[in-house]
Amino acid sequence: MKFKYIISGLLMSAILLPACVEVDEINRQNGVGAQQLKVTGYLVNDYKPEIPSVIDQENGIITVQVPYYISDTERIMGDITQMKLEAQMPTGYSFSPSLEGIHDLSAGYKTNLVDDKGNATPFTIVAEPTYSTVAKILSGKLTENERVPVVIREPQSEDKNGTFVILRISSTVDEILNSVSVSFSPWSTFECTGYDEETGLFDFTAMPQITVVAQDGVTKTVYDVKYENPAILDQGVGYISSLFGIQFYTDNEYGMTAGNHSTLAVIDDYVIISNHSNVSDMIILDRYTGKKVEGVKVNTTGMPTDREFRAICHDDANHLIAVSFTCSVNFVTDPNVRLFIWKDGIQNPPTSVLWANINGGYFSAGSAWASREMFYNINCRGDVTQGDAVIASCSLQSYRCWLMQLKDGKTNGNCFVEYAGGMVSMWSSSNCAPTTNKPPYGYVWHTGNFRAQVVYCPEGTGSRAFDLTKPTSHIWGSNTHGVDYIEFNGCRLVAFSDGNDSSGATGSQRLYVADLGASPSATALTDGFIFDSRQGNKNGLDDIPGTGPYVTGMTSSASFESGKTVLGTNFAGINRAMGDVKFARDPNGNAVQVYMLTPDHGLIAYELTRFDI
Repeated sequence: MKFKYIISGLLMSAILLPACVEVDEINRQNGVGAQQLKVTGYLVNDYKPEIPSVIDQENGIITVQVPYYISDTERIMGDITQMKLEAQMPTGYSFSPSLEGIHDLSAGYKTNLVDDKGNATPFTIVAEPTYSTVAKILSGKLTENERVPVVIREPQSEDKNGTFVILRISSTVDEILNSVSVSFSPWSTFECTGYDEETGLFDFTAMPQITVVAQDGVTKTVYDVKYENPAILDQGVGYISSLFGIQFYTDNEYGMTAGNHSTLAVIDDYVIISNHSNVSDMIILDRYTGKKVEGVKVNTTGMPTDREFRAICHDDANHLIAVSFTCSVNFVTDPNVRLFIWKDGIQNPPTSVLWANINGGYFSAGSAWASREMFYNINCRGDVTQGDAVIASCSLQSYRCWLMQLKDGKTNGNCFVEYAGGMVSMWSSSNCAPTTNKPPYGYVWHTGNFRAQVVYCPEGTGSRAFDLTKPTSHIWGSNTHGVDYIEFNGCRLVAFSDGNDSSGATGSQRLYVADLGASPSATALTDGFIFDSRQGNKNGLDDIPGTGPYVTGMTSSASFESGKTVLGTNFAGINRAMGDVKFARDPNGNAVQVYMLTPDHGLIAYELTRFDI
């Protein structure tokens, strides 16, 4: 049971006598000793918190104001026949009889306040159940999207109303103002034209007023409902919130099977998760809530049904991209790489953009690296339907990044195999994130193995790659997986997944986000650190909702729900564990979402905004 005292009566603070004032001088000041008295009551069966009193010096009555109901939620009254008392008095003063022991204050307890000269002033101490005078809105939330911030502002003066402010963080908020949950101070009532008694929810579409009436029936506070645009930061990241966290179980409602889902893309309002064994049955979730979307499927007309499309992603213009997994080492697949682009939305057939043999021709630039295992994962920069774009990936046991160049929706020249040099060990890497959409290319990539390196290659030529130092306080450092990059509100954001065991197969994974800054250096991850999903930001867990050791804060092979079994082991290929991280720009331009997928373990999502909240 939760208890919270809600009465704030007239408190009379005990004031210690200044050293320069004599006691007899005080006695001449019309009973000042009594004016400096403070009496506090306590219920025997609930000793804290203290209950204040009101002192009527003229009539000699001290009234302990016991809350009418001492519970926030149940009609429980305090037992005023069983109370303890404490007093603060000037030096030399005392009560006779004393206040020690347990008292029945329903009938009143008679005593005398005796000053330091022996003069006695009679008082009767009584307890009185008192109605609360608190009339406040405590909190509110939009039930269809709890990530929408609500700000409650109390009246600043008697002639001003308070405000219940809903912040318009996206245009989608317009459509859900009719389903708002509001909580009020205990035992108060309210008046509002937008309230639905059947659902217990408010419709604030018309921006009504809310009048909160305290338990005493007299004290009232009026709040104006307002819909405001948040303050915007000129540069940087402002309000950060958790969107959702999902753990994949063997009895999952998404239709997932172990070993079949390793990459993701964000298109329109959807998060799309790959399906290796059946490309026509990709998983579709709501990008803001993580809930399964019914009635929407990706149109895969014309795509080969005998190929695995492990690698999907989106471009900068909201187009879905898929590339067939192709291997000539460890085991052999069809040697032809197939690249498809959905130029007209996911519910229309895709366009085949590339059909090329991995062993030569279009891929001849990589002939020195004959052993290839490609397209576990891809990232894109640019618009794949017009202008310049590049699709990036890596090959197992290759120190190079493979870049497929496009121009106006068609491949442009051969696949470009780039090696930036420097301190690079990318033996198990599955992807890299390009930072430019045309040469000279810049990109970020990761080892994908126990070396746990994140490497930055600025645009240019020659040996220029360097390790990005990771803060040990926010990185386990045993394994890195998916990585992505986006430019947002003057920031150059990079995100990657970080695992806590060297194999990356069973260990927990957390999401790390940093701003590389205008001129990234080796310390950019540390200097530009924004948050990680396991430990929050530099100031700790409390600053970012949804961070911490639970399903919204990290993925794990250990079940977060009693009785459930996690779908499988995060292991999607030879010598490597898998993972995908993707940024997605919100349509209104004021936010980006970032998603971390750990195959067979789970999916977590956060939102970073320009809002100065």
